[in-house]
Amino acid sequence: MLIGKIFKLSVISAMMTIFGLSHFAYSEELPKAGKRENVDYYEIVLVKYKSGMARKAGKVIKDHFAPAGRAAGTPHPFVMHMQTGEWDSVFFWKQSSMGNFDWYMSANEGKWFAEFVKQSGSKEKADKILADYNAMIAHTSKQIGHNHKSKEEKAE
Repeated sequence: MLIGKIFKLSVISAMMTIFGLSHFAYSEELPKAGKRENVDYYEIVLVKYKSGMARKAGKVIKDHFAPAGRAAGTPHPFVMHMQTGEWDSVFFWKQSSMGNFDWYMSANEGKWFAEFVKQSGSKEKADKILADYNAMIAHTSKQIGHNHKSKEEKAE
């Protein structure tokens, strides 16, 4: 009986620690809603290209996607080319807030796509470039994360 109670308390403690509520469990205060402050949000896209396609995909990004972004004035991602692990490339897009993820197409994505179509010559040509690029991808994963700003960044 005592072992069962100890086990239950251990499980409850572990859950509270995991969910970040342990400091409330030992105080008289009830938890209050709070918004994160001084953070930057990121959309993170991990990409694994099909065998032999990474270089060709990079050329599509360099020749088509990046110029459209520059012309549209939209944020460009920080790109990490992986040396090890499952993924070939990781793209980080800084977002101004979590509210940016409420949209199936953001204003910036709309501006980028309009410029991409313009530079491609037509929507059909743009769709073909996108389809060809997507055909080079074996699989992707999309994540959302945040980074706490440094004291210097908070002051800006």
